[in-house]
Amino acid sequence: MTDPEATAAQQPSASTAPRKPLPLVIGALLGLVLGYVVFVLVTAGVNLMWETLPNEMGQTPAWYVVAVPLAAGLVVYAIRRFLGDHGHSPLGGITISAYTPRAYLDAILAIAASLIGGLVLGPEVALVSTGAVIGGLVAKATGADPTRVVTASALGALLALFVNPILGGSLSLGSGGDSLSIPDIAWAIPTALLTAVVVAVVRWGGWLLYRAAGPAPRLWALVGGALLVSASALALQAWTDAPVTFVLTSGEGFISDLATETAASTVLAVFLLKSIAYAVSLGAGFRGGPFFPVMFVGAAAGLFVSLVLPSGPSSTAAIVVGIVAAVIGTAAMKWPVALILGAVIGYAFGGWVLVPAAIVGAAVSRAVPRFADRRAAATP
Repeated sequence: MTDPEATAAQQPSASTAPRKPLPLVIGALLGLVLGYVVFVLVTAGVNLMWETLPNEMGQTPAWYVVAVPLAAGLVVYAIRRFLGDHGHSPLGGITISAYTPRAYLDAILAIAASLIGGLVLGPEVALVSTGAVIGGLVAKATGADPTRVVTASALGALLALFVNPILGGSLSLGSGGDSLSIPDIAWAIPTALLTAVVVAVVRWGGWLLYRAAGPAPRLWALVGGALLVSASALALQAWTDAPVTFVLTSGEGFISDLATETAASTVLAVFLLKSIAYAVSLGAGFRGGPFFPVMFVGAAAGLFVSLVLPSGPSSTAAIVVGIVAAVIGTAAMKWPVALILGAVIGYAFGGWVLVPAAIVGAAVSRAVPRFADRRAAATP
């Protein structure tokens, strides 16, 4: 009879497993490839549900806006309640941890149902989860340190988010000018402050809902949350000419469309209703990432500032600063990382001209207290 302790002693632990570079490279490459496949499939599902099918109907009818998120809430409840409650709340940000294939299946199904159902969450967690399960399999096959391989694979999968923007340049909104604008840098301070405070309040609201529902799936929270998100989208449709997709889905693909809006009242409605839908999606028990939707919220905040202040920042600069401030306000990170990330986002969306304003926006956002961060960090 096999001695379990002797068998365990023969297995390499995370601290004693040999540090082989090849498994890290293999895991990262497989994570990038399969992460991109998952990203394409999820994006195709979202586009089918919220662009192709509504276009074939001529418009997005009210019953459709209610039925699809509601169905998603029921599906997510069934998956988490009866198949397996794996993954973590979007309030916890991006957490890299090993997945078994079975746990991954449960998690990715809940994520896909949430995203395709129109809830206001992003695809980044789907990619990280894909990389994590690949990393675990690679580590098991090679005997390498599972922690290191899982991390490398998850980061490789996360890079898949940038394949299309890098190849097609689809992130860029233009610099709004050919030279450095001092007013844009100065206006970055109030723009980032407004955005960061709103994001902090939204995350706090999401955490309050999460606290009321608890970590286990609750049918009332998922169904009620889906209906609130639908109601927000229908309110936008009733009050403005903006599409419901400005509220539904993560929305990062519609930032360039939002940038063409010139009515401050419409942008304000988008900003408020998207924030409400985002807070509900964070706390009701759905699965997905918190970063892509908050980019849209930040873009709306920045554009609103630009529209209501005739002598304020250019619309492009304000949108870029809003995006930077929203992302930095969502992620708990050290100052150097925040400033570097701000510069990278600023360059991706606005080129070198807007990098100084983006860095100022990152610094302001990093300085704003995140009321729910400590609680969210412990959120399962």
